[in-house]
Amino acid sequence: MVVLAFVILVFSAGEARYEDLTAESSRAHATIDAAEDALSALKDAETGQRGFVITTDPAYLAPYQDGVRAWSESLRALARLSDRDAAVAGAVERLRQAGAAKLKNLEGTIRTARRERSAAFVSIEQGSGKRYMDDARRIGAGIVRREEARYSRLSLLSMETESRTRWSVEAATGILFLFTLAGTLLLEREIGAERLLAGSLEASERKYRELAASLDEQVRQRTRELEDANEELQAFTWSVSHDLRAPLRAVDGFSNILMEDHSSALDAAAQELLSRIRGGVRRMGQLIHSLLDLSRVSRVEIRRQPVSISDLANSIVEGLRSSAPGREVEIRIEPHLTTEGDPNLMRIVLDNLLSNAWKFTARTLSARIEVGSQLNGNAREFYVRDNGAGFDPAFVDKLFKPFQRLHSEAEFEGTGIGLATAQRVIRRHGGTIRAEGNRQNGATFYFTLWRDPNFN
Repeated sequence: MVVLAFVILVFSAGEARYEDLTAESSRAHATIDAAEDALSALKDAETGQRGFVITTDPAYLAPYQDGVRAWSESLRALARLSDRDAAVAGAVERLRQAGAAKLKNLEGTIRTARRERSAAFVSIEQGSGKRYMDDARRIGAGIVRREEARYSRLSLLSMETESRTRWSVEAATGILFLFTLAGTLLLEREIGAERLLAGSLEASERKYRELAASLDEQVRQRTRELEDANEELQAFTWSVSHDLRAPLRAVDGFSNILMEDHSSALDAAAQELLSRIRGGVRRMGQLIHSLLDLSRVSRVEIRRQPVSISDLANSIVEGLRSSAPGREVEIRIEPHLTTEGDPNLMRIVLDNLLSNAWKFTARTLSARIEVGSQLNGNAREFYVRDNGAGFDPAFVDKLFKPFQRLHSEAEFEGTGIGLATAQRVIRRHGGTIRAEGNRQNGATFYFTLWRDPNFN
């Protein structure tokens, strides 16, 4: 019994160590993503500023404002992720200062352009904004390099932990078998029953062979899963971060140079084509960002705590109203809606559902959006309801599948990833999500949390 307890203790300790390393690996990966997102947001803000300076078209201020908001969100994520590492926290603070200087420069140039366009060009040519951007890129790249090295180190430690656990279990199992065999032989000598010896030995051997095989198979399976997950995660991260994003940034950068430095040599048709190219690059960037969100919600550790659905909904609606101040939408949010879950992941769910409702009521007179709850049997359901474009109920099964869009791009923009991401978050909270709707009669999305009491 002592040896068996030792086997179980060794296996449990290995499992705990594996879980800790996996959590730290996810944290390092999330830090890399947040740092790259922060730099991308600064670039977007700069692109919007330059578009406004060149054209004085207020429409270019939308990507500038989006970039500023995305920068703030990325910095908050970096601050949260670096709270355990003083060195990374210091680098994040330096990145925040460099980014703040860059955004202050961009804002100043926009104010100058409103008064005198030529003075804004002079400000850009002086190069102070480029110095701030170079500082931010250097600091951000340092954070990425540090966390990439940490991620690789943690992956190797995870594999080594699995290997040591497997070896320890196999060795302890062998000792356990030897102890069992010796005990059985002593029993045979004491009672002199040859048949009892044979039966007991055979049963003991079979029992502990099964135990050894079971433990060994669990270790092998865990090792295979860890290796496969690490390979897939590394391949995906590399592809998205480098193979996909880098060419898009190059296309965006070169087309921006053409617009800024050679617009006088281009006729109206050529400038329109360049605008379409940049619009396509922007949509592709949004799709990549949505795919990364879908991947992240599957890996991030859930921190279960009280969450106010009402407060989250009000915060998201405030952002939607500020993005389109001219729209009149009646919004009703039931007060005191609370539950338990991960606040960051629940914000992703509500942001996708409310953003969809906001988008699909854009062409509706007297648009209305509601957030509330109801009882469905013994389960409490939260819902987001609108009176917008709705959908054909015959295709409701496609709503939560990635890239399955029920409206054309010409009707409503989108990536087809948002509802799939929301569904994955709800499932990780042990809940369900469903939709009801009809064409031109709006849609309602219902979700529940923690329907499985044993879900963690």
